[in-house]
Amino acid sequence: MNKALRKSCVVALLVLVGLVVWSLKEPLTFTFQEERNPTDKSKLYTVQIMTYKRPQALVETITYLMQAPSMDQVLVIWNDVHTPLSRTGLLDFAKRWPKPVVFIQSPSNDVTARWKWRQECRTEAIFNIDDDAYIDVHAIEAAFKVWKEFPDRVVGMYSRAISYDNQQKAWVYALRKRYVKDLSSVHGLVIGKAWFASKTVLKAPSQKNHQLYRRLANFLHDPDKERKGCDDIAWNMYLYEMGFGQPVALAGLPALNVRTAVSSGYSVSSNRNKNGWLRYRNRCIKDLMEFFNSSEPLLHPGFVPAVQVEFSLIKYIVQYLLQLHGTHKISTAYAKEIVSEMDLHHSHSIDQIELFGEER
Repeated sequence: MNKALRKSCVVALLVLVGLVVWSLKEPLTFTFQEERNPTDKSKLYTVQIMTYKRPQALVETITYLMQAPSMDQVLVIWNDVHTPLSRTGLLDFAKRWPKPVVFIQSPSNDVTARWKWRQECRTEAIFNIDDDAYIDVHAIEAAFKVWKEFPDRVVGMYSRAISYDNQQKAWVYALRKRYVKDLSSVHGLVIGKAWFASKTVLKAPSQKNHQLYRRLANFLHDPDKERKGCDDIAWNMYLYEMGFGQPVALAGLPALNVRTAVSSGYSVSSNRNKNGWLRYRNRCIKDLMEFFNSSEPLLHPGFVPAVQVEFSLIKYIVQYLLQLHGTHKISTAYAKEIVSEMDLHHSHSIDQIELFGEER
């Protein structure tokens, strides 16, 4: 190694050490660009996680969430009907966590299970998060503050848009605002990765037009068409149809997952075709418009209102890496004890199935 290269390595190492020290010295903070005046005084929220054949990722996710100051407890909706909870060791493992973790066995693999309120919930606010998603707990606390101002709405961590494409003559899904070509025909939504909602919102499927909810659930689980990855678009449309207000979203958060390589569970993504996900979502929109017998998406017009928060992205990423180093050790220990004995073969991706009956 020549002298210049050694010098560069030393400088890079010093910068890395400096970033780590800086990130640990003070907690990550999220500052709103405008003063907020919450109307709801509830101090705690419940975390709800729907999981399917991702026990190791689930352990990592729950482990880092335990640091959330305002979290009351975690409710885990166990969607894996093929693997009894008693075989997983999770009930015993949960005793290691400092806050309660309650497992709820779902009678079927139902992607709409996270739409519903559970009687085990002790708070007005419920935070739904994917079983493999990473969101810094300080960001979750910031979103909780936003929800307190809008307790009658869904507050999502990430927003997306649906707009009309004149070239395709169809409504299309957009990951970012800059991808929207026609700003005059835009509808916004929040994705299912992570969102806050009230007990009132989650009670809607059992109290408001229960038949519509059941029809939607059957639509998503149609054995002849792969639609389970359409569930969050359907959820947004269902809430619109039920008369709930436009969702609200935080702006600028990076979309990250826990470090465990997810090779099981349900994932509508494609390694072979980078446009597979967009094609899938576009077909979701088309089929849902047909379901609702509508000429345009049943969503509030315009982009989802975004609450601007200021935070250090560098510190966010550094703390993400440090955080997952610790949680990965815990989940690896769990995996050595239990996961090898579990049946994780009932996994799905759009590389393994037909896309709405079409080969990509």
